[in-house]
Amino acid sequence: MGILDRLAINTAIFDGHDLKTSLKTISQLGLGKVEFAFNQGYVGQLDSDMFSESHAQYLLSLLEKEQLKSDALGCTMNLAAPSAIDDFMMRIDFAHHLGVTYLNTCTGPIADRATIIANLKVLSEYAKDKGCVICIENGGDHNFNAFATAHDGVRMLSEVNHDALALNFDPGNSVSLVPNLSPSEEAKMALPFCQHFHIKDVQIHDDKFTFPALGQGVINFEPIIQTLANRQLPFSIEKPLRMYRRKDTFPIRGRSPESMENIVAALQSSVSYIQQLAEQ
Repeated sequence: MGILDRLAINTAIFDGHDLKTSLKTISQLGLGKVEFAFNQGYVGQLDSDMFSESHAQYLLSLLEKEQLKSDALGCTMNLAAPSAIDDFMMRIDFAHHLGVTYLNTCTGPIADRATIIANLKVLSEYAKDKGCVICIENGGDHNFNAFATAHDGVRMLSEVNHDALALNFDPGNSVSLVPNLSPSEEAKMALPFCQHFHIKDVQIHDDKFTFPALGQGVINFEPIIQTLANRQLPFSIEKPLRMYRRKDTFPIRGRSPESMENIVAALQSSVSYIQQLAEQ
């Protein structure tokens, strides 16, 4: 299986656009996989109807129409929230109805780390029963700093100690939350523990962080892409073009959606960049 056969597009890049059009665009790019984005607070408000079996069946019908598949779900939420166990079980059920294996989620604030660990022990067992794997992700802002470094993530895996828990590393998140560390070195440490991987590049401005096409930011993706090319690891372009981070890492969602023209250009450039690095 070639590297592009394992590449999905996370739908966060289409935030504000019609889902049917978004999926058609992915198909027209010659790609075959989608990661639906249901991240609390990043792509608008979510309610229980979004995670219903009927909505899963609707999404499956859209995938079938465009001959697309999905093996991962983006579903970041605070895993220490009072209703976290019930809320994330609902997401696991939703993934099960979609036929999706991997649930990618950031964790929560470091002050609630003990609660996060306890909840992950319960949720991992539930995920296993549903044939799913929870892939915890390093955070990009201080709301999700319980897992900031690769070491943090590996330590969480060790403490929970469950085969339905793995990592989903995102070197783009390292740029804002742990700016003193090398994103590519962090990725190198995390990759042996990953069952999924996110890629996005980051540009650093005086007052904010933005997310350009791959190869146009500060991250050295060459060793990352070459490792992904040599492993049968699913991964996705997770590029929230509508969003930026303030210098204090806080995420800001733009008032207007990014133009479809800019979205397509960023995706075409990013896919070409991945292919170029993989062939070196």
